[in-house]
Amino acid sequence: MNAEQKADSIFDLSADNVSAKDEEVIAEGNAFLLYGDVYMVAHKIIYNKQTKYVYLRGGAKIYQGDILYLDVEQADIDMQTKQVKVENIYLQSTMGIWVMAKDSQGQDGVYSFKRGVISGCDVVYPLWHLNVSSGTYNTQKGYMSVWNPRFYIGAVPIFYLPYFVAPTGNVRKSGLLSPEMSYSNKQGFMYSQPLFIAPFNPWDMTLSPQIRTERGAGAAVEFRFADSDNSIATFQMRYFQNNDEYMLLNNLKNQDIYGGTFNYQTQNVITGENNQYVNDGFYADITYMNDLEYMRLKSLNASFNTRLYESRVNYYLNSSKHYFGTYLKYYLDLSKVSNKDTFQVLPQVHYHYYTDSLFFKNLLYTFDFQSKHITRPSGYGYWQNTMSLPIGVVLPLFNDYISVGANVDMYGTSVLLQNAQGLVDSQNVALDNAINYAVGSYNISLNSDLARPYKHFFHSLHLEAIFSGALYKYTSDAIADDRYEAYNALVTQDIDSNILAMYWNPSDIVDVVKNKHKVDLKLSQYFYGKNGKELFYWRMYQRLFLQDSFLSQAQTLRNELGFSPLSGLNLSASLFYSYARKSISETSLNASFSKWGLDSSLTYYFKLDPLYLSSGLYSSGNTGFARGSLGYDFGLFRLNANIGYDVGVGYLKDWYVTISKDIRCFGIGLKFAQDVRPTLTADNNITPITNQYVKIEFRFVPLADTGLTYRFKE
Repeated sequence: MNAEQKADSIFDLSADNVSAKDEEVIAEGNAFLLYGDVYMVAHKIIYNKQTKYVYLRGGAKIYQGDILYLDVEQADIDMQTKQVKVENIYLQSTMGIWVMAKDSQGQDGVYSFKRGVISGCDVVYPLWHLNVSSGTYNTQKGYMSVWNPRFYIGAVPIFYLPYFVAPTGNVRKSGLLSPEMSYSNKQGFMYSQPLFIAPFNPWDMTLSPQIRTERGAGAAVEFRFADSDNSIATFQMRYFQNNDEYMLLNNLKNQDIYGGTFNYQTQNVITGENNQYVNDGFYADITYMNDLEYMRLKSLNASFNTRLYESRVNYYLNSSKHYFGTYLKYYLDLSKVSNKDTFQVLPQVHYHYYTDSLFFKNLLYTFDFQSKHITRPSGYGYWQNTMSLPIGVVLPLFNDYISVGANVDMYGTSVLLQNAQGLVDSQNVALDNAINYAVGSYNISLNSDLARPYKHFFHSLHLEAIFSGALYKYTSDAIADDRYEAYNALVTQDIDSNILAMYWNPSDIVDVVKNKHKVDLKLSQYFYGKNGKELFYWRMYQRLFLQDSFLSQAQTLRNELGFSPLSGLNLSASLFYSYARKSISETSLNASFSKWGLDSSLTYYFKLDPLYLSSGLYSSGNTGFARGSLGYDFGLFRLNANIGYDVGVGYLKDWYVTISKDIRCFGIGLKFAQDVRPTLTADNNITPITNQYVKIEFRFVPLADTGLTYRFKE
């Protein structure tokens, strides 16, 4: 007997009063019947042993596992065929969607009905509902399909569809998804209608055609595939064709916009799932696009503000002692018309041996090797191989209040230049193709961890000093000290960044300060409340060069602070002080408050361009932004606002204000927004366009979301 047959064999009929007459068993008063996974209750239940029919009379309710709930006045059920005939049916899913209908019949968990009402709201006064001419509810596959649905908010009809499919569970079902609608003064009426296709469990796809009446038309397809519990792949392609009028009006470079994205991640590729000692994984995220607009055409209201877009392919193999990884990275610099001078990592290989003891417990060593190929179509590239072998000892002293560490690091790197014709160093000397750098350095560290509880708080203090320098060094002329110092001198002369890029910068390739005698000072302390909540922290870091005043002047004093004076209030800041400028070179300020229904935050960040630090000039190379957000529930509505400002360039990046209200099963939102999007023009310039729009959104919980956007400036 299989599991299904065993379940169907379960039969239990009970009531306050049970009697028998001929082939019928009559149960009255709190009657219930359990048959397999179906549970039925009614005032009166009649079971015919010969015909295997069950008759429910008065206040009948039927449950099937945790999927189905039926509330009817009476029902006739064929227990052999599982066919059900009911009148005045009420049926409810686990998601909260219910249907009421006059006439209904079902079999094997599939119920058809006529003249139905569907909603997710209160039954008596639903805020929204659908009137349908007919429909089908499949409890096994978890979906409801209806014909001629009319959407109502209260008693007001909103829109009509000839056919509609709605999920009632977690089982996927092919069908139309909620459409996107928008209107723009330049692009006209915009409409996108996603179609979800899920014929098999391992994969599904979404096809999304879109039309913009004054601009053109296109489509997107997204394919998803899962070949195991820990592997998933996603493939996206988009194509859009601008019409001639829109091309000329906006001076666009590309009439056809297209691209694709492939994403795949998996684990235990070759090691197997049950391997306790070794694991591995593969990750790929690859994107190609021929135009900036590719990312913004993903949907009608998509925004994309990333300057540098990264594609990656990674594989790693890891054990308790060894790590091996290989990486490929490709960058799209969307701030440039051409990407040909952007450095790419194709590929990088990495091997690491985790820290282990040597000869005795406190003598530790590790090993690291990296090989990477940096290339680009225009300009120089290089192969670089780097090795590091630190060996050291750590000794706790004075009952672990102080620990002393010392190590020797054997470090070496070799660089093979490619396409370096015309590349010169800071002294206008042509570079050799092969560049080598080796350092044997020492490292001595002293650190202390102190902690003490007080009456109202707990305090911890960590102090660390690291002394390091070179025991031996070998450098090629291209990265000798005089080349490095000469390059830094060029920086102070306010040379154009494009011209400066033609010079060899030693610090771009190797850590040229590794052979310098220096000391790193670190201080961190934390205060915690009685409940373990962090009240205050302060972290400070300073590097000092003992024999090089020029490098010491180029260093910054780093401070990081955090403070939580009140419940829900968090304050943090980081301040980098430049000795060369005698001012703050980088700062970050953050404040957030979340309590009493209020959610707010304020962030400020600014960093001076390193090329202009020594010259004392504020320029367009500086980067910075300020962003604030506010959200509060006023009861009648919720308000959310956000604003971003580019401090470095000096323009308003974006802002939005949203007013929304959710009433149990129904929500409505109104959004006013502005953003700035760069556009690639026909004369090979990237021109920013200010985009302003208003959007109204309706949420029919848990059925669907839809809305309409009007763009009045772009």
